Amino acid sequence: MDLDTSKLEVNFMPPATLYTPINGRMYTLTHSDTTAMRFLDVGIDYNYSAINQELRDELLGKWCLLNNNSYMLFFYAFIGNLDFQSASKKYDIFKYHIPSALEYIFYGDRYLLNQYKELKNTPIYIKFDSTFPMFNNYEYYGFIHDYML
Repeated sequence: MDLDTSKLEVNFMPPATLYTPINGRMYTLTHSDTTAMRFLDVGIDYNYSAINQELRDELLGKWCLLNNNSYMLFFYAFIGNLDFQSASKKYDIFKYHIPSALEYIFYGDRYLLNQYKELKNTPIYIKFDSTFPMFNNYEYYGFIHDYML
């Protein structure tokens, strides 16, 4: 893991805290191409004001409770209504950057994950949203512990 934690800024949006809630907890990860900074907002809603509506290169995540005793973590990556070549390129860029994005998210939320160690076994799925069927799918990304030190 090649994580530069000095390049991550984390913001907990009340009522979310370091440790609550789990179910419905949401992540908004954005970045700056000029500074290489990543900005993680943790809350009960996405931080839509942080999203660049022209680029739409954010990664959104949400914890979902399954049968009252286990969780699943879903992420959303917007490819959009682009021409095929642009959609393919954006999809490839997302795929390339997602592992490090997940590392930053889980580092940013490490207090929750270290408090409730069983959450590190949570499976991760990412929904890619595109008008092209080959880029419009759910993909399994392993478990949270795969992206932590």
